[in-house]
Formats: sequence, structure tokens, C-alpha cells
Amino acid sequence: MKKALKRTLALLMATASLTVSLGGMSVHAANTRDTRITDFTAAPGIADTYTELPVTKDGVRVKTNNSSVYIYLTAADYPVYVQTWGLSDTNWSSAVANRTCNASGRTTSRVTVRVGKYVVKNLIHERGDACAGLKFGSTSYYNPSTIKGVWSPDYSGNLNVTVAN
Repeated sequence: MKKALKRTLALLMATASLTVSLGGMSVHAANTRDTRITDFTAAPGIADTYTELPVTKDGVRVKTNNSSVYIYLTAADYPVYVQTWGLSDTNWSSAVANRTCNASGRTTSRVTVRVGKYVVKNLIHERGDACAGLKFGSTSYYNPSTIKGVWSPDYSGNLNVTVAN
């Protein structure tokens, strides 16, 4: 009888302990809503610059977890280089740093995407940045690339995608 009582008390204590620890956790829903990229033009490679997706076109969005950024290009004159930037708020003036990673998860200056579905690994959330922003550059040395598609700062994990490299 004593043994059964001790087990029951131990089980109750463990359950209470688990309930208290779970109650203190905050849950952040991933920001996976797609935002349209419409007729955006990335500068040609000769410019050696990356054009920011404007705030007016939802080019900066709140990032809520450590997932990859999702990009689905439906049209592009040329493939484009992409940079994922960490920002402290929803303005490009608060840009902190380029947080782009290659497919292996190592920091890099850019990755390349073509028409199709991609995830871009990054360290935005891990470095404490509140928002994600995208910058693009054309892979063509002399020609800009006009692109269309969608993006979201958090990847839902349930789509068939390519990891950008």
C-alpha cells in the first residue's frame, strides 16, 4: 500500500511540475503568410549592388522563428542572387546585417534562385533580429532581372522546395 501511494504521489508531482513548466512557455505562430512580389527589378550584376524589396511591397516582415525564408519565384528574366537581412523593426533604415546562409548552414553573402520554390537558410531569428528583409541582384552582368512570385519570412515546412545555395 505504501509503495502504491508513493508512486501515485510521484506521478502527481511529475504531472504538476510538467504543467507548471509548460504554462510558462510562450508560443509564437510562424509568419508563413505569403506576400506577393510583383514586377520587382533587381539591378544588373555590373552594379555590384543588391536592391531591397521595398517596405511598401511588404519587403520587410516580422520573423517569429528560426526557420528558413520561403521564396517562390513564378517569373524571372534571369536567375537572381538573394540576401536575407536581419532588421530591428519594419524599416530598411534599421537593417542590422546580411544573415544569409548557404545550403550547409554556413554564412554567405548571397544565394542564387531561379523560377521555382526555395528556402533560404539564415540566422535572422538566432541573432535576435525581429524582422526579415530581402535584397535581390541579377545574375546577369549587364541586364536587370524583373521577378514575380511570393515570399514569407518563416517556412511552414510542408511544401516541396529546394534549399538555395
